[in-house]
Amino acid sequence: MLYGLYLSAAGMQAQEKRQAVLTNNLANAQTTGFKRDLTVMQSRLNEAKEHGAAAQYQVPVLENQGGGVTLGGTVVDLSQGSFKRTDEPGDMALSGRGFFTVQGAQGQKLLTRDGQFMVNEQGTLVTASGGNAVLGADGMAITVKPGVDVTIDEQGVVSQKGQAAGKLGLADVTDARRLVKLGGNLLTVDDPKALVAAPVQTGVKQGFLEESGADPMVEMVTMMEGQRAFEANAKMITYQDTTLQEVNTIGRVA
Repeated sequence: MLYGLYLSAAGMQAQEKRQAVLTNNLANAQTTGFKRDLTVMQSRLNEAKEHGAAAQYQVPVLENQGGGVTLGGTVVDLSQGSFKRTDEPGDMALSGRGFFTVQGAQGQKLLTRDGQFMVNEQGTLVTASGGNAVLGADGMAITVKPGVDVTIDEQGVVSQKGQAAGKLGLADVTDARRLVKLGGNLLTVDDPKALVAAPVQTGVKQGFLEESGADPMVEMVTMMEGQRAFEANAKMITYQDTTLQEVNTIGRVA
């Protein structure tokens, strides 16, 4: 019976973590270029099979009993978001896989799908939200003449009055599981080898922004499903606790 309590408690813990991920997705339903997180739920083997050291305590009747469910982590959903037309020259959206590359506070290369850019007083193309310098294909910050209209074609070539001023540095990842969110709509990778050039099919759309990949309706429905699963596990704990109390009273002399 205690084994059942552990399984139900593990289920509640997994659903609690899942709800936290869904809540963050929902909170960013209006964030430009946001990519939602997907939770990976996986079943566990029982303790004797998962950890060899516990094999000596294995109970024959529970030999094929599972070990409940656990949260195996999260992965970033890279599905293409819908486009919103703004007609602002500093707004860019990527059509296809890949990310804009920007410079972090320590000079490192970071990734983002938020293409809301502006030119600062020094003539550097930066992100409107955090002021991070936008990197070119050469890995250097892109600089232009302040006050002069900037044109960016589908290949990411930055021009002013017909003169090329650089090319956007676009990158992609070989495995979405290598992405790490840093906050502020910025990402990095936990393995530099996972960072590769964006596919040639990826295009830049000037005057557009990519909307959030989190659909409020989908996130709300999933949250309700998770809440029901959490409540079901809580009820099982209450039922098993009550049963244990009844068992303990059997044979007790009044």
